[in-house]
Amino acid sequence: MDKREQYIDKQIIEQIMELRKQLHRIPEHSMQEVKTKQLLMDFLKSHTALEIVDCGAWFYAVKRAYDRVTTENDKTFHVSEVAAEIPEQMTEYKPPIAFRADMDAVCGKDGKPGHFCGHDGHSSVLCGLGLYLDSRKDPLTQDVYLIFQPAEEIGKGAELCRSLIKEKHIGEIYGFHNIPGKLLGTVLVKDGTFACASTGLEIHMTGTPSHAAYPEAGRNPGYALAGLLLQIEELTEQFNETKGFVRMTLIGMELGSENYGVAASDGYLRLTVRGEGEQVFHDYLAEIRKLAEVMAQKEALELSIKEIERFPSTDNHAEQVQKIRACAASQQIPYMELPEPMRWSEDFGWYLQETKGAFFGIGDGEDYAQLHTEHFEFPDAILETAVTMFAGLCVDIKEGEC
Repeated sequence: MDKREQYIDKQIIEQIMELRKQLHRIPEHSMQEVKTKQLLMDFLKSHTALEIVDCGAWFYAVKRAYDRVTTENDKTFHVSEVAAEIPEQMTEYKPPIAFRADMDAVCGKDGKPGHFCGHDGHSSVLCGLGLYLDSRKDPLTQDVYLIFQPAEEIGKGAELCRSLIKEKHIGEIYGFHNIPGKLLGTVLVKDGTFACASTGLEIHMTGTPSHAAYPEAGRNPGYALAGLLLQIEELTEQFNETKGFVRMTLIGMELGSENYGVAASDGYLRLTVRGEGEQVFHDYLAEIRKLAEVMAQKEALELSIKEIERFPSTDNHAEQVQKIRACAASQQIPYMELPEPMRWSEDFGWYLQETKGAFFGIGDGEDYAQLHTEHFEFPDAILETAVTMFAGLCVDIKEGEC
């Protein structure tokens, strides 16, 4: 018998496959996941006895290690609460563990949301873990939290939910993403940075207008913005050679108007910048700001810089990455080491600033449609692999065995 069947019943996979299809039909914008959230909560309430906590824009579910315990003064608490407040009385208790899924959809070309990134699959997998935990007969040694967060696509969801980590004394957290271009069902792991930090940058320079016949009478930011773009390109090359991976992508430039009698006096340079690891990214951003400030001062222009959709780097902890490897090996799931971080960003990094944890990938298939394209849909073929990995990480992993 396939070892993973010891964990995941086929009925669980069938249930979450149908759930994913339902979620796929109701994609919602970031911070507007009303129907999605309700469907997920209703599913867990209908199929499990897990504790469900509604937090407004998001929710979480909990499987307790034990229901309740009684202390010396006859007060009753959840075992996790006793462990947090009186750890010497609960030496065998382990800190809670958490797993996270995102609920929002991507905006398509027409501005309408669509599940072109796989968040319908991520949420379904987390519900699959809930079904597994509810059916498990052996007691757990730690509380398990299932976090259903909004707004990953704009980098806001994990930042909103991460307070739960300290509030519930969560000791480690895991998440995953499906990844096209990689062998179907293969678990993808990486020590250190799994996904890059990134932000959008809007650099706004303002001068003074003039008659088009007398450009010298005004201050036109066009030349400064064009020069700054070239300087940032040179800076990017220097960082890649000496400090670590960074990347700048020109998103757009906006300058002047359609009035051919007036020289431009207002302009925007819009970029997306990213980097491997928080320190490299922080230094890269600081240098870009310096270049912009020097250029604006030189040309006597007013300057403002706005960051849009800031994502931290997803920096894995070595101990938790090793647990992922051990779990995959024990379940006979193939895994591979990523040679470099994924260039895209993932707001899971906010959680990893609060506690230990790791983020991993699962291959969608080598010729699978790319993320954020209208042809993409989460592959149901990896549902079982994903639930199996989450389930395996809920129990002790020793010497490669889950």
